[in-house]
Amino acid sequence: MPKNILIYSDGTGQIGGQKPDQRLSNVYKMYRASRPGPDSPIKPNKQVAFYDAGLGAGETDGITFRRIRNALEAAVGTGIDDNVIDCYEAIIANYEPGDQISIFGFSRGAYTARSVANVMNLCGVPTMMPDGSPIPRHGPKLRKIASDAVKYVYNHGAGHKRSKYEDEREEKARRFRNKYGSNAEGEKAGEQGNVQPTFIGVFDTVAALGNKMVNWFVYSVFILLAVGLIASVFSRWPWFVTTALFAFAAIVGYWLLVVLKSQFKYYSPDVKNPLSFNNPLHWPSIWKHGHRAVWDRKNYDAYLDSDVQFARHALAIDETRKDFPRVIWGSQKEAEKTQARKPEWMKQMWFAGCHSDIGGSYPEPESRLSDISLQWMIKELKECVPDIKMRPEILVTSPDPKGLQHAEIYLIDKGPLKLRWGFGPRKVNNFPLHPTVLERMKAGPVPQMGDVKAYRPETLAQHPQAKIYYE
Repeated sequence: MPKNILIYSDGTGQIGGQKPDQRLSNVYKMYRASRPGPDSPIKPNKQVAFYDAGLGAGETDGITFRRIRNALEAAVGTGIDDNVIDCYEAIIANYEPGDQISIFGFSRGAYTARSVANVMNLCGVPTMMPDGSPIPRHGPKLRKIASDAVKYVYNHGAGHKRSKYEDEREEKARRFRNKYGSNAEGEKAGEQGNVQPTFIGVFDTVAALGNKMVNWFVYSVFILLAVGLIASVFSRWPWFVTTALFAFAAIVGYWLLVVLKSQFKYYSPDVKNPLSFNNPLHWPSIWKHGHRAVWDRKNYDAYLDSDVQFARHALAIDETRKDFPRVIWGSQKEAEKTQARKPEWMKQMWFAGCHSDIGGSYPEPESRLSDISLQWMIKELKECVPDIKMRPEILVTSPDPKGLQHAEIYLIDKGPLKLRWGFGPRKVNNFPLHPTVLERMKAGPVPQMGDVKAYRPETLAQHPQAKIYYE
């Protein structure tokens, strides 16, 4: 019997369920209410739920190697590959023909969710191994299948204009689908994967695409270590200083090489004689057919196929961090293919509040605004996929348009050490506002961090639904 497969990808640093009174994102709240288990009436043969903690997640106190590595991965944008692989692997592990797949995410996890959908569009869901044997449901073989789909197919051409490497990427996807029996049937046979998500629901997408300042910082650290190492040798510094510098330089250098190698993609024109890094004779051809592929904020993945049945996006009006701009999704071309679809194919709704006022993760007494977007997402999900099971007794919301609004101003705020985020308010233009936005504007003074004042964000001053409140 077909089942629901629910994939949840959380925001940066988010890992729900570790503490009884932990700050929870809306993604984790939905996961907790939809997962089967010994304390849940939801049966695993009817519904499967998978939760992937956010990029750089972990709540261990103090500085550890893992926390440093996670922070660097989050900064340079390489860590998102692992999150996409995690989610795609869970889909392959659980999918049976006829199952419905729904994907949810918040922040960088929202970008992950969107990426997973596009991996499915390119690669489908494998149904058999190249020799015709069943697909493994666990272990390193399964992981490699998922990793190949993400790193060698989906990431091909990343960060470049879509048209530049699109033909090569489509051919790599076709080879993957032929290899694992995941081609679509019917009129789109040979064009895309065999399975598309039924529903994608995301909270305030942020493109997890690295930070140039941190990239330069890492390279600078490596160069300084190398210079220090050379100086220590020729200046005859104490042996333990030279050893320490060598060890640090080796660690940073190795990490940089691994990152750079993972970002280099190449295409084999002859499928019967594939190119390989392990063969030095292939290196000239690899260089000729290769490129550095890194998703960036100029050329990120905004694609949404109309074969995804339903898509919903909750966005923050009051997010002002320059590094958190609105991440465009979908196209008019795909939207025109769905004009007769009911419920509506895609909705992108704007809500009052900053990033986590939409996706959650503030203390529960401060989560009245995020409850609004959570309630909206659940309502949309139930309308689009009625047979998804959510336990209402553990998904209680208390939405209030007059709730506390937050503002993330400081990247670092530790005593005298303060570093502000760059300022870059979003443009809401004429996009639809949730009704509670206007309720908040009508309410008079409302709490906005340290102030209590009328809600009048500058970005809505010319909005056709809101400009009356500025007159």
